Amino acid sequence: MLIQSRDFNTNQLARFTALQTEVYATLVELSHTLVPGDTEREVTQRMHRAFKARFKLDSYFHVPVALFGERTGYPGGFGQLEALPTRRVLQAGECAILDAAPVIEGYTIDCSYAVQPTSKGPALRAFKDGDILLQQMRTLILQRARAHANMRDIAREVDAAIAEAGFENCHRKHIGKVLGHRVTHVPGGWMARRTVWGVNAVAAAWFVGTSLRSSRGQPEVTPNWNHTRQSDTVLQPGLWAVEPHVARDGVGLKFEEMLLVTDTEVRYLSDDLPHAQRWRT
Repeated sequence: MLIQSRDFNTNQLARFTALQTEVYATLVELSHTLVPGDTEREVTQRMHRAFKARFKLDSYFHVPVALFGERTGYPGGFGQLEALPTRRVLQAGECAILDAAPVIEGYTIDCSYAVQPTSKGPALRAFKDGDILLQQMRTLILQRARAHANMRDIAREVDAAIAEAGFENCHRKHIGKVLGHRVTHVPGGWMARRTVWGVNAVAAAWFVGTSLRSSRGQPEVTPNWNHTRQSDTVLQPGLWAVEPHVARDGVGLKFEEMLLVTDTEVRYLSDDLPHAQRWRT
């Protein structure tokens, strides 16, 4: 088996959970190093170094991303590749998003951390209101998934709730227009380390191939969770990285964490990640 996308055993789920916690901790630690004058490229380079120092890093599902200021909200006709790091400089008090998907020991761990603006005014209000909305979205997604709702319908319900709250939907501008996507494990050290421009070759090939199949009338195999007919099916067993992304007043924020779906349960792997900790306080 070149890649595993479902039927993870207890030990594998425990490793997914532990690595997700550690990757999030790395992003939080990196957020404390941000200073005005940093560029997005410089910060993503620090992310690379931090992951290599902390983990047995194989590759990436996608390269590290750092977004500053208005770029956190994917403004205007934001293209699918415009999230790649630029020379955009961080200004004092601005918000930021750190997003990384390292493949560690074959496990894909995709996490996003939103850094709150420190300047008072509309930006801080937008962040706090958006944080409340994201907490509601996390609960809504879990409830509807447990009710065996259609994936396409869940995505559209999330879209409607975002619009009703007066926010812009940013995840429709993600690659694949995804509210979420499958998370995989690549068994075997050698295959897990095969890369193309730093991206895991096996995971990328599997993702592209199954995405094409799902868009040609097989939604039950989709690796993408979006509002299109590609996701016109109930949520299939496996692990899904859920990543609602909202914006208002030039401030964007999101979280990204793993949702487990089996024949008998639906649950998030952890209820103690940084965004959940922030909500409790």
